[in-house]
Amino acid sequence: MLDRSLVQIAEASADARVYDRHTIRKVSDVWDNNTFPLFHAATALTSTGRERRARAALIWMADLGLARRKWMVEQAEAAGCPLEQVLPPPSVEPLHSRDYQGRVRPRFMPLTAENTVDLGADYDLAAAQVRTLLLERVGTQLTGSLVLAAPRRYGDRQVGGPSELHLWLEDVTEVRFDSHDRTGVALDHGTEGLVIGVGADGRLRATSGTAYPEDRTWHLSTAGRAADQRTPPREERTRRKPERQRPRPEGAALVAATILYFVMLEIRMVRYAHLADRIPVRLLASALADAGTDILAAGARRGSRRERAFRNLVESWIENAGPPLTSWFTDPLRHLASAERLPDGTKAWIEEITAPEQTPTPLVTALASDLPIEGELRLAKYTATSALVHLAHPPTEDSTNQRWRLRAYEVGDVSRFRLRADAFDGPHGLRTVGEPPSVESLILGPDALDVRGRKAQP
Repeated sequence: MLDRSLVQIAEASADARVYDRHTIRKVSDVWDNNTFPLFHAATALTSTGRERRARAALIWMADLGLARRKWMVEQAEAAGCPLEQVLPPPSVEPLHSRDYQGRVRPRFMPLTAENTVDLGADYDLAAAQVRTLLLERVGTQLTGSLVLAAPRRYGDRQVGGPSELHLWLEDVTEVRFDSHDRTGVALDHGTEGLVIGVGADGRLRATSGTAYPEDRTWHLSTAGRAADQRTPPREERTRRKPERQRPRPEGAALVAATILYFVMLEIRMVRYAHLADRIPVRLLASALADAGTDILAAGARRGSRRERAFRNLVESWIENAGPPLTSWFTDPLRHLASAERLPDGTKAWIEEITAPEQTPTPLVTALASDLPIEGELRLAKYTATSALVHLAHPPTEDSTNQRWRLRAYEVGDVSRFRLRADAFDGPHGLRTVGEPPSVESLILGPDALDVRGRKAQP
């Protein structure tokens, strides 16, 4: 699964025109709490011990939820290693949960015709206002999300603070939005899919969607009271078993585990959209290619041969990354050497491979200040105070790298934001006011995307 994860991450970041931030974040997140169980399994003394530890780790890993279990099964099957017979049957997840006070909580609900009616019964959608709008290409599919400030129709509207409706849209086919016209929302689900009207003239159309009410008093709503009747008390629900405490790997195996862990955390930073163009995702994933297979091979050795194998593995990762990325590996090593009790030989080896002359200037992942004349829109995000835009830019004429590159632009103090779906249709001419990455205005194509800051010229 680790080998497959690295392939997925590399493919999702291979070129800015197919950059898939969702897949990169989701896959790298798996290794937050599963890297050290992998090393624990790989370094057992016998093949039987490795198999036993691996099964235990996989069962715990799959218990995180149906989505994680489904991903694991898919990745294992793609690698020719069926998992269904290893894992216990999937557990049935309750429709609703309860908080620490025993109050029923909302769930992520599909935006069906019935559920859109229920949302309209509990919230005054005609008075709702768009707080956040995000449209993003996930691979080749256009997805979207909205955050609506929606007044309650039930109870005391002043109790519990404001309520928000979070909507996620899949396969978006139509977008027409103007921040000057963002009050009043209409939800409709019919034969043509999901249609969301915004203001007098705005519209978003998608094949499907999901909603979640962020509402501290949801348990008092019509839908909340109905859910309360069919949700068991909190103490009767089966909780997820805590992860079994495992001894940490030792020596160079601990160094390798730490490197892998920190690299995955760095890659996962793309979850923050404004950082996406600063993380060299493809290069980091490529440096660790086939790490899973190599970790198993090193872990199967004994004594000093195992120590040497893991040292060789770490050194090969650093060499694969190349000089511009060396610091992405050596910085965690220096931290590890100062924070952990390591054998003297391991510490001496870390000092050797992290010597100042071995760590050149870090890669500068942000692009130069010169502005390309065209770009392909990958992400556009609006809030009441700011906007964020991701553009894929073609390689320059003198560039040896033929890949398109990703660039994030931020506009602060937004006075107006207008967006149409055709902004995402191929490259468009680009105009800005101000110096990137923070600009005063940004216009893409024939007004397909028009973002203006308050200091922007008319």
